[in-house]
Amino acid sequence: MKTFTFYWLTGKKEVLEGNNEAHALNEAGYGQGATRALDFWARGDNKDYIWNPETREWDMTPEAKKRLFGSDNTSSLLS
Repeated sequence: MKTFTFYWLTGKKEVLEGNNEAHALNEAGYGQGATRALDFWARGDNKDYIWNPETREWDMTPEAKKRLFGSDNTSSLLS
């Protein structure tokens, strides 16, 4: 079995196991309609995002930004 992290539009984060992401959701009791409430998913027990209650969006953690971009400051990438 593989591990997947599901990030829901409600701010809930859930780590599930299955042969693939669809199987993991089915094993947890979710039907096909649940995918409409899913924001995104990642492989493994992912800890790269935190819920921002003000914007109601998932923000990348500073650690993940540093790993991905090589620094905590990504503003230079946007200009």
